Amino acid sequence: MEDRYLYKAKTTPKEKGEFNNVWVVGNLIVSNGKYYIHPVGNVVNVKNEIGRIIVMHEVIPDTICQCTGLKDKNGKLIWENDVVKDLFSDTYAPIRYGSYQNCFDSTKAEHIGFYVDWSGKYTKNYRKDLGYFIHMVDAEAIGNIFDN
Repeated sequence: MEDRYLYKAKTTPKEKGEFNNVWVVGNLIVSNGKYYIHPVGNVVNVKNEIGRIIVMHEVIPDTICQCTGLKDKNGKLIWENDVVKDLFSDTYAPIRYGSYQNCFDSTKAEHIGFYVDWSGKYTKNYRKDLGYFIHMVDAEAIGNIFDN
């Protein structure tokens, strides 16, 4: 769960450079109405002293995704807005954060957290809570809602 508070987002489009419209992972910083990701682990050797580079990448706010702290069957971190595949039934669904009702909860209580956004015919047949789904089903993160 050490990755639970990481974020990822796509950098803002730039005219040139290697960080043009690419995914960056790190800490989320909001300043003056703009959103930035500060990558973790930027270690550099400066004048024989080990230090950290302070780098912030401006990112597109609509692409900001929080890490769930969970991993799929391949050990890959699962992020908000990732699309997961249930290998038993060959169905796909995105990961969301917010309030949801669990179809197997007899009290019909509202839960808040990460959930699998099953839609249509799957809504009544699948548990939405992400932790249950990842641990009970052979799930795999196959992409995200922004790239594919």
